[in-house]
Amino acid sequence: MKKKFFKTKDGSPSLIIDELNETYHSRHGALTESLHVYIEKGLNSWIERNKKTEVNIFEMGMGTGLNAYLAYCFCIKNKIKLYYYSVEKFPLSIEEIKALGMEKYLPYPEFHNFFEWLHSSDWNIKNFYKNFFFQKSSSDFFDSIITEKYDIIFYDAFGYNAQPEMWGEKALKICYRILKTGGYWISYCSKGSVRRYLEKIGFEVDRLDGPPGKREILRAIKRV
Repeated sequence: MKKKFFKTKDGSPSLIIDELNETYHSRHGALTESLHVYIEKGLNSWIERNKKTEVNIFEMGMGTGLNAYLAYCFCIKNKIKLYYYSVEKFPLSIEEIKALGMEKYLPYPEFHNFFEWLHSSDWNIKNFYKNFFFQKSSSDFFDSIITEKYDIIFYDAFGYNAQPEMWGEKALKICYRILKTGGYWISYCSKGSVRRYLEKIGFEVDRLDGPPGKREILRAIKRV
């Protein structure tokens, strides 16, 4: 599917797939959204609640690598060991990443080399970079054999209109299975049907303030 580049309202770039009318990030700010949803309401909140010095994150949808980069920066600055596993069915090419020019808008210039490494590292094997254990899998979420248990799931699939199967009970049950007790499922999503599925499965669901352009987001905690 053909992708086009565009600049979001905070200046950071993103991509849009015209056939699906689907963007990779919020039009109101790619960087702003990732920082608010996945780092502040996800990673930082989990660390503050659990007082841990290491964290195991699963990301559904690596996309441009923005969430992984920001998680790495957060963990390096806070001296936290990070294990990160991401599944991406439609990987972006190195050429598309370079054309996007995301590095110009990323915080922490001292870590920009990591962003380049993130995309140049091999797929489907475990990689290591300065206290960061990373594996990206070019596979379908439903076909992936996931045996690890995770502290946090960054759920960043395309929206319901583009990928309704990713927001159904089957997908969310997989999330529940691979989370540790006390683990977070965090997403930009606020759809009522998704919240009801999460609650039905057994999650405790919080509706949190969203980033600019989004009234609220969902965070689910596995209590049992």
